[in-house]
Amino acid sequence: MIEERPRLRTRTLDRCLACGSTALRALAMRYEFRGTFPAAHCPRCGMRFLSVQPTASSLAELYASTYFESDFRCGRSESHSFSEDAFRVENAGLLDAFAGLTAPGDLLEVGCAGGWLLKHAIERGWRATGVELSVEAVAHARGLGLTVHHGELADARLPSAAFDLVYMGDVLEHVPDCRAVLVETARVLRPGGLLYLRGPITTNSLARHLALAIYGALGRTIVLREPPYHLWEFTPASLRRLARASGFERVTLRESKIPPGHAHGKKSRPQRLVMGVIDAVNLPITRAFNAFGDRVVMVAKKGGQR
Repeated sequence: MIEERPRLRTRTLDRCLACGSTALRALAMRYEFRGTFPAAHCPRCGMRFLSVQPTASSLAELYASTYFESDFRCGRSESHSFSEDAFRVENAGLLDAFAGLTAPGDLLEVGCAGGWLLKHAIERGWRATGVELSVEAVAHARGLGLTVHHGELADARLPSAAFDLVYMGDVLEHVPDCRAVLVETARVLRPGGLLYLRGPITTNSLARHLALAIYGALGRTIVLREPPYHLWEFTPASLRRLARASGFERVTLRESKIPPGHAHGKKSRPQRLVMGVIDAVNLPITRAFNAFGDRVVMVAKKGGQR
């Protein structure tokens, strides 16, 4: 007989941490994984989030070593996150993008995993520092000779105005308080410094838009039977508002769409077929109009001059 694992410890949010509003509405979506994690919508700022979330100790458990073997990036990567060769081309593209924005200076990566981007950045002339929650990932990064702080961004107690660019890749949706993290990011950036953020905006896609509308109208709920990794479900509008409220200006967002055939999670064959058809329509719309994407790159500038 397989022993059932204990329920995750949780906290309940009675207000939106992005704007403080208590006028929340239920969203037709929830996670079921060692507990129930319903989603909510904030009409004031448009933020979508889990109104019941894992506590810090539960999050540490979820992001143990097995996460970096299979679950990171929503399970869409076939490589271990500590593999240098698997992400060499991707990291080179990121560093090219950084170079198009600013000259090499002081770089901070929040959620640096095993540290390969930091290592490659140093090879290009950056002075690089990382912050990472996973004990195993921190040990790997430090084994490469990198400066990496263990814990959340605030735990690192970094000096103010210390960095020219902060990078977050597939991170902000996982943190307990997204606004607090962006406020802290603005604090550690120099005036005129840049935040380069990329990550999922899953509920912004056509398929998820339609599913949420249909399920909501029928009084039903989309049930995701997987770990509640994403505490926040951003849309371009809510992410832009969050960045501006956290001290950033000149916010630009570029949306993209994961091609058809990459449906995530446990879905029936008919569900995958329907999603494939909708995604096939969605893809050219996103490319042409920068709309209805399920991934986003945001570049935001901190106010002031360098």
